[in-house]
Amino acid sequence: MALRFLHTADLQIGRAFGFAPPDRAALLAEARFEALDRLAAKARAHGAPRVLIAGDTFDSARPSERTIAQVKERLARAADLTWHILPGNHDPHRAGGVWERFARDGLPPNVRLHLDPARVALDTAPGEPAAWLLPAPLTARRTADDPTAWMDHAPTPEGALRLGLAHGSVAGFAAEDEATPNRIAPDRARRAGLAFLALGDWHGRKRIDDRTWYAGTPEPDRFRLDPEGDGTLCVGGQALIVAIEGPGAPPRVTPVDTARFVWRRCAATLSSADQVAALADRLEGLPGAADTLLRLELSGALTLSDHERLRERIIRGLGPRLAWLDCDDGNLIVRPEDDELGLIDLEGVVRRAADRLASIARNPADPQSETARAALTALWRLRAHARP
Repeated sequence: MALRFLHTADLQIGRAFGFAPPDRAALLAEARFEALDRLAAKARAHGAPRVLIAGDTFDSARPSERTIAQVKERLARAADLTWHILPGNHDPHRAGGVWERFARDGLPPNVRLHLDPARVALDTAPGEPAAWLLPAPLTARRTADDPTAWMDHAPTPEGALRLGLAHGSVAGFAAEDEATPNRIAPDRARRAGLAFLALGDWHGRKRIDDRTWYAGTPEPDRFRLDPEGDGTLCVGGQALIVAIEGPGAPPRVTPVDTARFVWRRCAATLSSADQVAALADRLEGLPGAADTLLRLELSGALTLSDHERLRERIIRGLGPRLAWLDCDDGNLIVRPEDDELGLIDLEGVVRRAADRLASIARNPADPQSETARAALTALWRLRAHARP
């Protein structure tokens, strides 16, 4: 009978989403509480009676009392699971800090806080291999030492599984390695004889070796590049189900989807009405629009009429159906055609103003190009709709 657990990290509960309107920001914040419920459901579905949170349960070292209370209530609600929680760099353990506040009125019976680097025997069922947890809690946001170094010499009974739980950056994996805090040796699992090293800090799922994994955040929190994507870049939240048969056996690691919201990033270069239509068709075909946040990065050049088609089908048509639409069109140039300018006015001050705006809008190097483009588009739209 294999030892099974769910590995997760970086829930960042209590995070504010200042870029979004208040109603959307509230939905994103609530989804981080709901992630605990989804993690519990995934653990049950895969027969994993314990959940290992590898740091950053909270986004801040000073979450509100309401945030702490909600987390405790949701953990206690999943009374059939045991939650093992490690302080990370966002929620380090220190005097008077978040974890003393969390434990002030007592912990739910199914919650274990690992506030010291000390071995802990896991409760196991008959038939499961014996296992010991070796946690590496952080006591500051940035530390110069490897928090997992103590695991090499931590004694455990012969034949018991050794599980590491840590939060930091694996040396050689993060950029600017020497300046990266909380650095972890890439071969720590081998050095310390670990059956598995469950890591947090990197918000995407990442395998370092067979026994060393980042679970990633269960609920995405930003638009990210996906090097394996196809142009519509998407990073969904996941957790890992880990099963280990016994000493020496390789861990079986199964990613499971846990996110409510999907964050997609799409880049497109547009130069014609057909390309606008093709982009709109593609985006309208995305599944789960109500739970999708989309960052749209546009470049190229469109006429005034084609730019209006873009606004009509995507900005005004698709945008309200999404959880959030962030459209970056700073590199999209509006190039009015002569007949479009003629539609604005044949002569007079309005036409001269339109010509001046068109000249500015056509020059992306001009700091007023975006303002001119918006003014010209509004003027064209008013005149076009007013003509019989």
